[in-house]
Parts: sequence; structure tokens; C-alpha cells
Amino acid sequence: MASDPYSACPCGSGKKFKWCCQPIYAQIQHIWSLEQNEQHEAAARVAEQLVKEHPNNPEAWGQQALLFVTHGKVEQAEAALEQAFALNPNYPTGLMLRARLRYAEGEYLGCLHLARKAVEAYSPETREALGQVHTLIFDCEMRCNRPVAARAALAQAVTLLPEDAELRDSLETIFGPQGRFPAAVSRPYEYRKPVETNNSQRRQAWNQAFSTARKLSDAVKAFENLTQQDPTDSAAWFNLGLTRAWLGENKAAIAALDRYLELESDESAAVEAAALIEVLRFGYGMDEECDYHEYSFIYQITNPAPVQALLEEWNRQKRLVTLPTQEEGVFYSMVLEISSSGLVTVGKPASDIGWVAGYLFLVGQLLRFASPVKERYDRIKEEVRRHFSLGLTDLRERHGPAQFTDLVTESLTLALQSTDQESQKKSVLEQAARYYETVWIHRPRKSLSNIAPVDAVGSRTLRRKLLGVIQLIEEGARRGVLAEYNFDGLRRKLGLLDSTTATLPSSGDVVDIAAMGPAELSGLNVSSLSDEQLEKAYQTAYRLDAQELAEHFAKALIQRPINEAKPDRYPWYSFLIQKSLRDGELDTALDQVNEGEKHDCEANGGKRRNDFELFRAQVHGKRGETEIACDVFQRLIQRTPRDFKVRGKAAEAMISWKQPQLALKFAEEGVAAARQANDRDSEQYLLELIGAAKRQLAR
Repeated sequence: MASDPYSACPCGSGKKFKWCCQPIYAQIQHIWSLEQNEQHEAAARVAEQLVKEHPNNPEAWGQQALLFVTHGKVEQAEAALEQAFALNPNYPTGLMLRARLRYAEGEYLGCLHLARKAVEAYSPETREALGQVHTLIFDCEMRCNRPVAARAALAQAVTLLPEDAELRDSLETIFGPQGRFPAAVSRPYEYRKPVETNNSQRRQAWNQAFSTARKLSDAVKAFENLTQQDPTDSAAWFNLGLTRAWLGENKAAIAALDRYLELESDESAAVEAAALIEVLRFGYGMDEECDYHEYSFIYQITNPAPVQALLEEWNRQKRLVTLPTQEEGVFYSMVLEISSSGLVTVGKPASDIGWVAGYLFLVGQLLRFASPVKERYDRIKEEVRRHFSLGLTDLRERHGPAQFTDLVTESLTLALQSTDQESQKKSVLEQAARYYETVWIHRPRKSLSNIAPVDAVGSRTLRRKLLGVIQLIEEGARRGVLAEYNFDGLRRKLGLLDSTTATLPSSGDVVDIAAMGPAELSGLNVSSLSDEQLEKAYQTAYRLDAQELAEHFAKALIQRPINEAKPDRYPWYSFLIQKSLRDGELDTALDQVNEGEKHDCEANGGKRRNDFELFRAQVHGKRGETEIACDVFQRLIQRTPRDFKVRGKAAEAMISWKQPQLALKFAEEGVAAARQANDRDSEQYLLELIGAAKRQLAR
């Protein structure tokens, strides 16, 4: 309680204690002295007397409300607070107390709203109360997965309460170098300084902005004014975005930082901001903007036998990896999906690679499974549902923000057949490299405007965002099993590193062509490449979807002398024919079909003749030469009467060329042949094509 009559009043009004609440504080002290001595009824009577004698002082009502809360009488506390707010809608202690009530109810967003209003209402001199409010804000922001806002609140609490060692330790433990967050999350971000200017009015506006930044709400207004006065001021946009991030307004923060990315000339500063943007996407309420989510279900165990049986089955299949936990009575484990040659085989005996599907928790009678990978989550969920014979609503499902520890989960594997730690580590790193450099780069991302990384590098702003995305993933990997994976391999593959022309002075040189990006591939001297290196260059360009480069290498490959050990050139001709068809170069496509089939007959024993003939029919159809295409299909059917896929392709082609009568002919003849061969699957497939052809006829 305050004793200096000229100090700030503890109620937070901003007035001096002598001219605010000093007249009632003897009674307030008496209330809490009685309460401390467990004289609860006496304390309640004094509180009642206090509000009767001082009905126009909101602090009297606030102290009574606090006593009601202490006694567990929430409704009475709310009623007392209503009296206080009727006198002062911005009564600071009342806002704080109501925020705590919302917190106790688990209403963290409501708590945050009230706590931030309390920050605005409290006098800056009321340091202890403000420190407590910021500590509450920190807690709620962490629960809302907004660690940037949480860190700012905790840092402010440490400043306001410098003697609180526990707060200082929390700041260091959670957000320090040894904390669990990536650097882009825990970094102590600072305001950017404006570009030097001779405009005195502009300098004055900036000085005013910095001077009002003690309250974040005032800082938002100041930086908004700066961006309105000069929409090209990159520092003002960054500071506006950062302030909004500190306030937990992630969506508005991203909008401002997006504008900053477009304006900033310093690439490294822009990439740091891009990583911050990616961090903000993880926050509560950002589902539509984020590429990461956590999917989970909870099952109330009524019969432990099926659960035990499932765990034993998974353990036999090497699909459970028990993880350490400090909590007693908690079983915590990774659940794997088993894969061989890239094929997931859930429920089958263990193969060579286990992909992390998610995490299993068993606590008492509750089973919880969580995963950041939707497809794997769905498969495990269905497996559990089948094993326990559950209905569709027996699992309580939840979809929420992902944890930053799950940034690399989708790429994590376990080499099930490895017998030593080094070979296990090597396998994990190789699988991660394969995932990021061949799969991840082709997946559209919300953070890149639904564009795949391999296509985003051509845009200045999207390129910066991509670098920020990769930076956050890399930082998230540093404390885990992927700590030794070099993400420069991914950057190189995407052409994000400063490239130098790649050359091969001699065929004996060892060059990692598979790790090259488009820029480096384009610098390769084809004539100096061995057949194996040239094929590797084609495969790398193909995986990168670098069509022109893949075409360049494929054309070079088919010009090479025949390699008797590998006479099959169909993959390269197939790519070239399909590209010509996509580009509308139909004459070129037909020439490539003729050339490819001729080579196949001469060097490969005609093993790919039927494949080339299918292309021939397709090319003639595209050229409008339907009769020739039909003749080609008919010859193929006569040559391979039991290959019902050929009949199906013929019918599909006719439907696509708006020739339903011809489609019916191929499909109906195919159905008769399939029935004679007792091939039910092919029969059903062809019957579906008959239905499609008839629908087209009816239009």
C-alpha cells in the first residue's frame, strides 16, 4: 500500500495518492488484514461498509470485487465491477481484475483484450501493476502461439519489475540462445532508423514517433502517420509492422511488413523481415495464411485392451519410438509410417524408412495423437478408428496452430535397418535433402501467394519471402536431428545463392550436378559432360520443372552415340514429345515420334513401339486427323488384344476430341473382350467410359 502522499496512487488513476484514494486506504488495509487472519466474514462486512461510505470511488468497488474473487464469488465480483465501471469505464484495476477472471475461465483472447486496455488505462508511474499486467499478457500471447508479442510483453515486465529474478530467468530461458524457439522467433527486434533527410518536418515527425513509442498504441498511430505522409518510407512500414506484432495484431503486422519488403533495398534486412512474417503466420487466427497446422484427436479410453494391442502391433512393426519425458505417468512416443521406395505401407511389416507421422501421448485414460502433416494424420486416425471399431464422432478432433518445433517434422525419417548411429544420421540427412530438394520445392505455399518455391524465385518480393521461409526452417532444424543438413543445398537448387558458371574441365572431375539450381545447370558445357553426367543434368532439370533446360539436355542425349548398355531412349523422347504437344508444335511432335520409334526398333528391339504408337495416335488426333488416329489405335488393339488400357486410352482420346460415337465403339468392344477375359476391373473402367460417351452424345 502507498504511504507517500505524493506518490502515484496504487489504483492506477495517475493522480497523487493524497488527492485520490488516501481517504479509503485505512479501510482497505483493514480488509486485507482481516482476510490474512482468515476472518473472512469480518473482511466482507468491512468491504460492504467501504462501498456504502464511498459509493463514488471505483477503487472501493474494485477492492470489494477482489475480495469476492478471493472468496470464489465470481458473480458478486462481476456485479461490483459493474459499479466501478459505471463510475470510470477505464478503471485500470477493474480491467485487470476482469482480465484475470477471463483468464481463469480459459478465455485468453478476452483476457488479452482487457489486459491491453488496462495497460492503456494505468498511469506509467504504476510500475508494479503494469508489470503484473504485462506478465499476464505474456502468458496469454504464448497460449495464442504469438511469441513475438509474448516476448515484447515479458521484456516490458522485466523492465518494470527489475528486482523480479523469476521474470528475468523466464526471459532468458524461453527466448535466450538456449531456448526452444528459432532465432527469428526469439530475436529482440528493434525499430529501424529512417534514411537521413534534409527535410526538417520529416525529421521532426520521426522524432515525435520515437518519443511517443512508450505506449504501443501511440507508436502505431505515429508510424501510421509516417506511412501516410510518405508511403515509400520503408523504415516507417517496418516499425509499424513490428509494433503491431508486439501488440499481437499479426494479420495487420504482416500487411505492413509486406509493404516493407517491396520497398527495402537491403536484401539481408528484407530477408530478416520475411522470416518474421513467416513467424507471425503461426499465430492464433492465422490458419488461412499459414502453411503449418497441428491436427490432433483425443480418445477417452474405456477399454485398455485394444489400446495395448495397437501399441504392441506398432512396436513389432518398429513404428513406435519412445521419447523422454519428465512427467510421471505419461507415455510419449513418435509414430512412424513405414515406407519403401517412397511408398507408404501403413500396417505392413517394417521396411527400410520410417517417416514421422506424429506424436502419441498417453496420460491416464486419455490417448492423444497430434501431427503437423494432414495426410499422415488422416491415415493414423483411420487406422486407430478401425482398430478400436469407433464411429465417426468417437474421436474428439482439433485443428489449431502448429508448434515451431514442427517446422521440419514432415521431412523427418528413421532408417529402420541401420545398426549404428552414424549410418542412421546419414540416412536421415539424405532423406531430408531428397524431400526438400525434390518434393518441397514443387509444393505451392500460402506464404508465397500459393506459388511453389521453384516458381517464386522469379519475383523480387516472393524471392525474399522464400529466403525468409527457408531461414526459419533452417533455424528450426538447428537443435534437432537435421542440425547438420546444409540448407544451402536447397538454396542452390532454387538458384538463391550467388552462382558462378559451373564447368567440367574433364569427364573425370566429380561434380554434384544433382545439387545444382537452374542458374548453374544452364552454365554447364554439354560437350564436356559424360553420358551419365548429362543424364543427371536432365533429371535434375526435370525435377526442378526447368522445362527449357530439360529439353536442352534431352535433345543432347538423343544426339549421343548409342550406348549398348542403355539403349532405351524412350524417357527422353517422351518428355520431348509431350513438351512439343503442350507448346502446340504438332509437326515437331510427329517428327519426334517417328525418330524415337525408328531408334527404338533399331537399337532397343522395338520394346517401346507400342508406347510410341500411342503418342502417334495422340499427335494425329491433336492435328485433327481423327481417322488416322483411329487406324493407329486399331492396329495397336490388334497387336495387343488383351491390353485393355489401350482400348481405354482410345475411348478417352475420342471423348476428349468430341467423337462420342467412336469412343462408344472402342469402349463397347473393350467391355466384350474384358468380359471374355474375366477382367472385372477393366470391364468396370470401360463401362464408365461408355457412360461418359453417352452423356456426351446426349448434349
